[in-house]
Amino acid sequence: MKNYHIITFGCQMNVYDSGRLRGLLAERGWRSVATLAEADFIFLNACSIREKAAQRVIARLKELKPLKKARPSVLIGVGGCLAEQEGVAFLAQIPFLSLIVGPGRLGEIPERLASLDPQGPALILTGTGRASETASPGSENEVASEEESEIASEARPTPPGPAALSSFLTIMEGCDNFCAYCVVPYLRGRERSRPPAAILREAESLLAQGCREITLLGQNVNSYAPTRLDPLEPGQPPFVALLKKLAAYPELWRLRFTTSHPKDFSPELIELFGSLPTLCPQLHLPLQSGSDAILRAMGRRYDRAGYLELVRQLRQANPQLALSTDIIVGFPGETEADWRMTQELLAEIRFDSIFSFKYSDRPQTRAQNLPNKVPELEKSRRLFETQLLQKAITLEINQTLVGQTLEVLVTGTGRRPGQLSGRTGSLKIVNFPGPNWLQGQLTQVEITEAHVASLLGRLPEAQDTFARSA
Repeated sequence: MKNYHIITFGCQMNVYDSGRLRGLLAERGWRSVATLAEADFIFLNACSIREKAAQRVIARLKELKPLKKARPSVLIGVGGCLAEQEGVAFLAQIPFLSLIVGPGRLGEIPERLASLDPQGPALILTGTGRASETASPGSENEVASEEESEIASEARPTPPGPAALSSFLTIMEGCDNFCAYCVVPYLRGRERSRPPAAILREAESLLAQGCREITLLGQNVNSYAPTRLDPLEPGQPPFVALLKKLAAYPELWRLRFTTSHPKDFSPELIELFGSLPTLCPQLHLPLQSGSDAILRAMGRRYDRAGYLELVRQLRQANPQLALSTDIIVGFPGETEADWRMTQELLAEIRFDSIFSFKYSDRPQTRAQNLPNKVPELEKSRRLFETQLLQKAITLEINQTLVGQTLEVLVTGTGRRPGQLSGRTGSLKIVNFPGPNWLQGQLTQVEITEAHVASLLGRLPEAQDTFARSA
């Protein structure tokens, strides 16, 4: 039996892909180990969506050079969007790599490992795999073929061991939006939706192993459009029908999805936040900018007014809905006035949390060729002030929860002795003292203290603890 160690960087999709790879390797008799020193194969599943993320992965790879020198037989590979982007160019910086694999060819890894020479040339597996080993994904003008649509429908092996209490489930891959700053369509290809039957089978497998919360994944989940709708309900948007099918499983306590595009919200999907109890009152809704001029330059295909109207409709459907978003500061051409519009929108909408970043040029994107780049120092200032504003908003929102009793899915222990930790339906972390038998269950927790990143609570004294065991 050989050993492997996987290190994951970046988005939830990479986390899911790493889980798939663990399942594939387990089927071939490989065993996961906790330390690099024990591993015969080390794989970094890497992100390239932002320059800083890519630099972090490259730095981590360079740290493996002494290990490779001491143990020449170890195989070291890199995957994910960064591998797809860099391809053979990776070898100029990391010459000791044995394997470079794009996300579309992850399933080939176990078979290829058997014939890899640790001292030989690196194997490059990028692109779709149909044309050549170094083929690139489709261009913006191409349309995904029926064959490409089936890429996402391949069998998904279950990772070894019991399923996590909260698990990811990919329903589609790739993206057709081609936002000016984003590399995803070039690195993960065009949108390919998995057949509903395959998704439902995977969900059933997760639930049978003890999973009780599922988060559906895709670069743009609400544009889910499988070529075969059976067994979904006809006459409904496919994504809405899929959510209803999944919510019907009695073993599933909570259902979430990410990431969604504002332009693809149907009235039926909005209505679900008020009518489908299993669907959590939490939504990640990327904004990116509060300026119409910048949104047009980004190619986002909605405007400030349209976004605000969508938020109004969502909160009308469920007033308790917790919203999070993405913000990019310093996009080429962003003026002080443009950035102030984003600040004003943050103050008006009052998101529960945001993920905020400085714009960075990425290869192949339209934005890298745009003029009027914002100086780095100015981007840093705007990012700092944006985050400062949001911290104040988040704290104010969290403070309104003090004194309320919320349902918490207990996922593990906290940092302090005797402390448990879990998440509310709105995805807020709650730490509270309690017995270990509550792990893996839903329980009521009274909120006693609020911070920016988490809440503190206690088990109510005047009631029997409500819990459902996985």
